[in-house]
Amino acid sequence: MKKAFLLSLGLVMGLSAFAQRQVIKNDVKEGVAKAKTVAVGNEMTTEASTYAPQATKSVVVNRYDDMEDGETMWTYYDLQSNQYVANRMYQLPDGSVAVTATWSHEDNQTASDRGTGYNFYDGSDWADEPEARVEPFKTGWPSIAQFGDNGEILLAHGDGHMQCFVRETAGEDDWTYVGALPDYPEGYAYTSEYPTWPRIVTCGDHHNIAVAVAVLQHSISSDETDLQTVMWRSEDPANIDSWTVSYGPLHETGWDHNQFSADDYCMAANGNTVALMYSGCLTNSVWMFKSTDCGATWTSTKVWENPYEGREFDEEPAWGMEDTLFMPMNGSIVIDNNNVVHVALNTFEMAHTLENDPGYYTYYSGRAVDGILYWNDTQVAPIQSPDGNPHHAARLWWPDPENPGYVHMDADSTRWIGFIPMYEGVDWSNDLYYMSQSEYVSKFYGASGHPALSCDPAGNLACAFSAPCTKRISQTTTPYYYRSIYVSYRSAADGYWMQVEDDLMDDVMLMFSEGVFTNAVQNTVNLGEFWFSYQVDDQIGFYWGSNASQANATENVIHVTKVIKRLGVEETEAQDVVYSIYPNPATDYVVVSSSSDANATITFVNLAGQTVKSINKNLTTGENTISIDLESGIYFCTVNANGFSKTTKVIVK
Repeated sequence: MKKAFLLSLGLVMGLSAFAQRQVIKNDVKEGVAKAKTVAVGNEMTTEASTYAPQATKSVVVNRYDDMEDGETMWTYYDLQSNQYVANRMYQLPDGSVAVTATWSHEDNQTASDRGTGYNFYDGSDWADEPEARVEPFKTGWPSIAQFGDNGEILLAHGDGHMQCFVRETAGEDDWTYVGALPDYPEGYAYTSEYPTWPRIVTCGDHHNIAVAVAVLQHSISSDETDLQTVMWRSEDPANIDSWTVSYGPLHETGWDHNQFSADDYCMAANGNTVALMYSGCLTNSVWMFKSTDCGATWTSTKVWENPYEGREFDEEPAWGMEDTLFMPMNGSIVIDNNNVVHVALNTFEMAHTLENDPGYYTYYSGRAVDGILYWNDTQVAPIQSPDGNPHHAARLWWPDPENPGYVHMDADSTRWIGFIPMYEGVDWSNDLYYMSQSEYVSKFYGASGHPALSCDPAGNLACAFSAPCTKRISQTTTPYYYRSIYVSYRSAADGYWMQVEDDLMDDVMLMFSEGVFTNAVQNTVNLGEFWFSYQVDDQIGFYWGSNASQANATENVIHVTKVIKRLGVEETEAQDVVYSIYPNPATDYVVVSSSSDANATITFVNLAGQTVKSINKNLTTGENTISIDLESGIYFCTVNANGFSKTTKVIVK
């Protein structure tokens, strides 16, 4: 693969040269909530965190009314994707939900039991966590979709082919093995490999037509790979003889060879409309293909145009970019009930320099260089930059002309979904940002990555993504920021993104865990309801993959969270009243700093998850002293007030 080849040549990480010296000034437009930032050495601090035209609100979670979290399965196999996870969840019309993951309960690199982990929510609760894979043989990278009115269809690669399974009633009947899909399109030159990394959707009034994609990878030499994306289609998916295979619509663009590869694509379907997006390639643009006849014919759209399209970084002679390039990598796609295709793309900043040998480029990562970009197919394509420079079409952070050396965020919240959140009084440090060339760079590229879109029947959108959390730092020998799963929302009524509204991991039991590999139910059945899955682990880095940092396998839990969000409905916004909880360490009291009068419940939970103290308190504006009388140790202090909660780790001496 070309990406792997580039990395093997020697990716140069330009962190200390750029991102550490970036300081932010969020200087947004008149009428938009403002945020002030100041420089603290080579770090950054922020005094507010709202950039869209909406009520000011911190990143908080009301888990009592708005969220429902479930642990669906655990796996030692922690590498759920090479680029981005897609098409691993769906919801039936009765509200039930199915979720899959790459599953193994062997804590070694053999993983002979690897296969599809599956769980099902029947409308009231999740089934027991799986103790075995779905398939009778080793597989990987499952993809699932509704099949018929109440059934489901599953694809996974393994045993030398792309394997297909169906069942008539989701979550109940035994799986039926359909068989191995055709391996190669007519005229394919090689026969030693088989297709891998599948995505599947179903379309039609009764979800009876299946469309799927995968990739063929043939190693020609140590530095050259033939890559071909393939597409299957069937109008009778339970009959293996009905499946056809072709090169698919990407082949017609002329950019298929040595471009997009493993996990560089995702699919969506709604009614008879199917959409397919390819991104995740350093040397190509972002392509979206749309079909209104269940994949029989396609139209193409270049969503984002790479100004260096088709040029390899190891070309001779060495060449340099005219400007640093802000480019997308992984993404998500969904189709609403009006057949509009919505796209989310993570972005990052990079440069190729003449001073270095061919094949080298500098990758910048930090709080002021990346974000999650939004586009839909009612808008101009490819995505345009406000300044007309094609290098900046995917740019979120802009130089502040009034303050040289500072940058400010684009105030247009119709274009931007999210970014690394900022918390009052919490600085950013590049030393605490985990970067591994063979792990997180190739899985995320941008620090904010793996976006997952969910759409309700009214066209309201929610987008979950993984990003570092500056409030949570690992307790390992070398501490790093844990990653959280954040959610932004877009009301169909006004088109603005309410950016970084919720943190799905703002929970006592997840304080020492990291969230990665976000996925979503693309089309939900209830208004204002969105479903997301993500992988939670207490170890930063991966056990699987090349040069993985984890020496031993650890249990990774696949969480699913249902979010209820009232979009497009006027109501009085509850306000987060708690600013801070101190001192820390504490002795016989803590002080709760409140922005207004409120009734509060204050609880202390020990490391075993036991509530050891609960206090009801009428908070007043300002400082409130709370006697605690606790034994020495580490506790999680949670203050619930006015519909919101704030949790702080407190050490009691």
